[in-house]
Amino acid sequence: MDKEQHFELLRESAAEVKELQDRLQSIRDQEAALQAQRVTTLDELKKARDVRFDRMTAAIEDKVPKAQIARALGMDRTNLYKLLEGKDTEQETTAG
Repeated sequence: MDKEQHFELLRESAAEVKELQDRLQSIRDQEAALQAQRVTTLDELKKARDVRFDRMTAAIEDKVPKAQIARALGMDRTNLYKLLEGKDTEQETTAG
């Protein structure tokens, strides 16, 4: 093998390594974007759950039956009670 053939093989190797590094960087960029979307979506979910809870408790205060509230929310009445208990515990913990 002459010198030129070695250089050709070296350039091919360098190009392959560069291409793989570029692909990995692209994957890292996509992961970072997805992580940012995940954080934003989790924040939106927390806010939506807070709004749902506020509306749910307002309906309860206005004497709307809990079974109807649960049905409107698309959840079991048992889950509604658990949600109310969990949220009340959370509020007591942060208040104390």
